[in-house]
Amino acid sequence: MASLFPPGHGPFLPEFSSLLVQGPYPIACLVNLALSFPDRSVIVLSSCDKENNGNNSLRASLRELKLTGKISAQADQVQFFYPPTAAHLALLLSTLQVIDTEKPNSVGVHDTSTSSIPYPHLLKPPGPALVIIHEPSAYFINATQRPPSPSSSYLSLLIRAISLVSRSSASLAVFDTHVNDLEMPVDPNSISHHMQAIAPLLANYIELIIHFDSSGLSSMQRSPRH
Repeated sequence: MASLFPPGHGPFLPEFSSLLVQGPYPIACLVNLALSFPDRSVIVLSSCDKENNGNNSLRASLRELKLTGKISAQADQVQFFYPPTAAHLALLLSTLQVIDTEKPNSVGVHDTSTSSIPYPHLLKPPGPALVIIHEPSAYFINATQRPPSPSSSYLSLLIRAISLVSRSSASLAVFDTHVNDLEMPVDPNSISHHMQAIAPLLANYIELIIHFDSSGLSSMQRSPRH
């Protein structure tokens, strides 16, 4: 069963189609969740640059584990991608396709000469069990490396990710330390500039939400809408 913790060191998660882990979670939680799916691949999409120390910590967490036998095989199933912007992330998700390339009728997907559809990133059946999006809020609040997008686009990105990931029969997990920092105007046309926090709205779209605070795991909430 899936868990954010090593075997025997924390609770199992209930089955989920979409998961949000927010707050100051240990980076090992992401790795532990990825290793909870031994029979199928896991895709990690991180907002950090490939050379960024934050992203290297993901790989470092894998190396720190005792990678022998079954654990080593599970680690090999984890693929990392580093889309530099929210637009790149959405494009990569939209091009994920699970296709049996050994079947003759799958050859046509390689022919893009008569189509404007982006070249697909092919995944062999049965496809990934889990797609993890790591720190998507960085696309919207990090102004030092790229122009930030409006925070209201965060919701649009997550809704699109849920829809696109479900096409491949995978679950979606979002790990985001700073989602509580995102706000959007209640009425963009109003002169009052009243702002609405985005985090409370996520229960309308995410099935399972886990909160971490400075002391560790603080709560687990299943949305009543799911």
